[in-house]
Amino acid sequence: MSKLKISLKIDADIRLISFTGIIDEDFEYQSLLENPGKVYKIDFNEIKMINSTGIREWIRFVEKLGPAVEFQYFNCPHIIIQQMNMVSGFLTKNAKVISFYAPYFCEENDEEEHILLQATDIKNFKAPVRTIEVDGHEVELDFDAIEDQYFKFLKR
Repeated sequence: MSKLKISLKIDADIRLISFTGIIDEDFEYQSLLENPGKVYKIDFNEIKMINSTGIREWIRFVEKLGPAVEFQYFNCPHIIIQQMNMVSGFLTKNAKVISFYAPYFCEENDEEEHILLQATDIKNFKAPVRTIEVDGHEVELDFDAIEDQYFKFLKR
């Protein structure tokens, strides 16, 4: 049984792809290369893990589509942001992050919150202020990472 479920919808020259599960050595991307489009909108929201061989396969997939394809990445979890920041070739010049999750911390309830941000929310590589409701009142969250390091992928 595959550890990764791939959903593909075709809309003219746009390929809407969502992944659920784990990207690893079993990442079968050949069907995504058939009938290529010009824009690949990729939803990472349900990715639970990516390992080193999954990273290698991801880079091969992107390379096979080539530089003429535009990639748009949505709902990128922390594990994907880490790869974009650390692994050369994971985030290519023809790829753009549209939305991603960022780690915030609530001191009041001592919990980490993963807040969905739009890339356009980030100004001067500073985390935007976010709040949540705790016990009937608004509480400001603390960004729970080093901004320059976490938002490094936006500099590309």
